[in-house]
Amino acid sequence: MPALDTAMGLLASAVQRSAPRPLNTREAAARYRDASRDDMFPEPVMPDVTVSRRRRIRGVERELLTFDSRHAPLCPAFASRYRRDYPALHTVYARRLRPPGAEARPRVLYLHAYMLPSTVVDELTFLAGMARRLGVELIHMQVPYHGRRNHGISRVSGASYWTSDIVRSAEALRQTVHDARALLRWLRAEDPRPVGVAGISMGGVHTLALASLEPQLAFAMPCVAHMDVAALTDQAPVLSTMRARMREDGWAPGEFARYVEASAWGRLRVALPPARIELFAADRDQFFRREHVEAMWRALGEPRIHWYASSHMGFARHVPRVFAKMREFIDRAP
Repeated sequence: MPALDTAMGLLASAVQRSAPRPLNTREAAARYRDASRDDMFPEPVMPDVTVSRRRRIRGVERELLTFDSRHAPLCPAFASRYRRDYPALHTVYARRLRPPGAEARPRVLYLHAYMLPSTVVDELTFLAGMARRLGVELIHMQVPYHGRRNHGISRVSGASYWTSDIVRSAEALRQTVHDARALLRWLRAEDPRPVGVAGISMGGVHTLALASLEPQLAFAMPCVAHMDVAALTDQAPVLSTMRARMREDGWAPGEFARYVEASAWGRLRVALPPARIELFAADRDQFFRREHVEAMWRALGEPRIHWYASSHMGFARHVPRVFAKMREFIDRAP
């Protein structure tokens, strides 16, 4: 099964090599290493959300939530690029799916994986199935550089999210977290019911970041993920082109790991107690390797963790069982 991870790595590398060469922003990236937690992750303001009702499918109510992103880049040079080159990032889109009976249950903010296109087909199959299996109102936020937020940026959804342009990558993380926190503010103001967060792969990384910054979350369910983005960058097969270009840009071996460790991201610590965390992991994952997941599990206070005999890409075949475990966790969450 690890061969699936290798194959996906070859495909992703081919996509990245065919794209324009990212800028070398190694020098400017010092702004993010030295930023305080408040600068890196500022408190969001309540967004003005537009709710558009859509056609019900198989009993599942569907809505589109949109609002302006209040994300403010830290690097002045990137702020100019952000305004000029990335207008698609300035609007946040979230699909809300509500199956019958979800009104009395907690809600789940779901964050998707890296390089997923986030299409209507995905909504009507995976997302609707997840909402029904969990019996919850599911809010699926599109991450920057993905889906509709990739329009006019790259040929493949998500290809510009995590690259050797470290300033743009740091801003992608910052904007994802900021937009999600803004959406959480609105959800809580709209409805007092508990809301938790879940995500797969890079979405699991975002889930852990939110669990570090939003202690009032009802629960967190990261799947096949950890928070060590330096280890991910150094090991994931899908990031081989990024690694090669970082070496060309002057990043020495181990330098990026030291950079991340010294940054506000490296100092994030999950604020939820173990009883409000449920982990799902693949024991042969070549993206988020077992030793790093186990280290995180210990640091989190050893919450319940479910291991599956699988690679990262092979984890998809376990999704029905994962949804069943998620449902049990939500049902007993304090």
